[in-house]
Amino acid sequence: MSTTPDPRAEYRRRLRHRQTTVIGGSLAVMAALVVLSLMVWSGVLPIPLDPGFSSSSDNTTPAVQPCPPSDATTVEVTSFQVNVYNGTDTAGLAGVVADALSDAGITVANTADWPKGAYAGDVQLTTSVSGLVHAYSLARIFTGTVIIQIDENQDPADATVGVVLGEEYSESIMSAGEISMLRAGEPISAPSGCVTPTTSSEG
Repeated sequence: MSTTPDPRAEYRRRLRHRQTTVIGGSLAVMAALVVLSLMVWSGVLPIPLDPGFSSSSDNTTPAVQPCPPSDATTVEVTSFQVNVYNGTDTAGLAGVVADALSDAGITVANTADWPKGAYAGDVQLTTSVSGLVHAYSLARIFTGTVIIQIDENQDPADATVGVVLGEEYSESIMSAGEISMLRAGEPISAPSGCVTPTTSSEG
């Protein structure tokens, strides 16, 4: 005489089987992930996914500078006027640099906050096309990174140079004695990738 299987016992058996399968599979996946994580952390495996984040320098387009005139040579930095602009949140920075320039015999016509707001770089020199030789001559007194740009709002006949101090500026200026040692008549080298300014850059 055969016995009828207990439905509840069969259900419990199947339930235990499913639970064992699910738990065992989960543990196996977790163990595999731990092993992979350790291998990536130790450098055995490369990071499988690149989030594609870029550094700020990667996202910053390098400024295209105007080329100096052909065969141009430096002039005395005391032979022209400059304006000093503060492109940072540091109060009084323009005045401090203006005093240093004045001590070196450079004529400072004006100091003010940079009209365009903040400048993220070190030093930016702005001028008209007619003042490019002045700007390249003045660039020598700064020991940091100097970018020269054409100020399209400046009168083409105005050769004044604007000195814009940026967030990266950190007293990167020569002493008055060092500035006095700079000589006129030295060849001006064109920066890499510079563009010859046209008449459209003057207005």
